[in-house]
Amino acid sequence: MIVWLLRHRRQLVEEMRRILEELRRFWNRLFGGKPRSAGSATEQPATAAVPRAKVFADYADPFATGAAERLSPDELVRYSFEALEAWARERGCARSPEQTPHEFARQVGQCESGLATGARMLAGLYCRAAYAPGTLPATDLRPLCQFWRQLAGTA
Repeated sequence: MIVWLLRHRRQLVEEMRRILEELRRFWNRLFGGKPRSAGSATEQPATAAVPRAKVFADYADPFATGAAERLSPDELVRYSFEALEAWARERGCARSPEQTPHEFARQVGQCESGLATGARMLAGLYCRAAYAPGTLPATDLRPLCQFWRQLAGTA
């Protein structure tokens, strides 16, 4: 056995490299990595265009435009939460990636005390829309109209 291993060590090493490379490619495909070409060690990575983050002005009040009647309750809550995130970014209290919606709502309340209650309400609705089974009942969305007026008043 040892004699055979010594005689075929180059082939074994080459086979091990091939197996490891296949495993690496498999894991990259599985988790979204990009395939590496043979000359990729010297290539510079291409910089992808980063989409512009929406500003608060990009979000129209859905209750004023009538969009609230066309959107599902879940869509309306997501839209409102995205608008709040844009509003907060413009005021220097952007949501960090590791922040929960409730932590973000507390932060917004610290930045603008007049929005504290509405931000907490929206965070609760957002969590229900995102994580609870089913859809939100439309009756739970009544406070959103008032929240949009408050949000627009601070802009």
